[in-house]
Amino acid sequence: MLKFAILALVTFGLVLVTALGLHPANATVSTPEVYAWNFASVGSSELVCKKTVVVPQDQIIPSSSMQAVRITSAIVDEKFCVNSTRPVN
Repeated sequence: MLKFAILALVTFGLVLVTALGLHPANATVSTPEVYAWNFASVGSSELVCKKTVVVPQDQIIPSSSMQAVRITSAIVDEKFCVNSTRPVN
């Protein structure tokens, strides 16, 4: 019984030393960029390669658990969509 108590105290001590001694990782939020084939504009049948960027905003949305984001897209060169499957038009 005394062995288990000593083992528990040693384990607890190791957990405390590890938790308090290690510094958390410096996490960074990356801005995801997605390249995909999409239509040039609403109502258009022309397929183009578009870069879409979603950036989190520091705004609070009332009565919602969601975070505000800003979405931007721009037409880019087709070389960025080489690895993406082009839909049949």
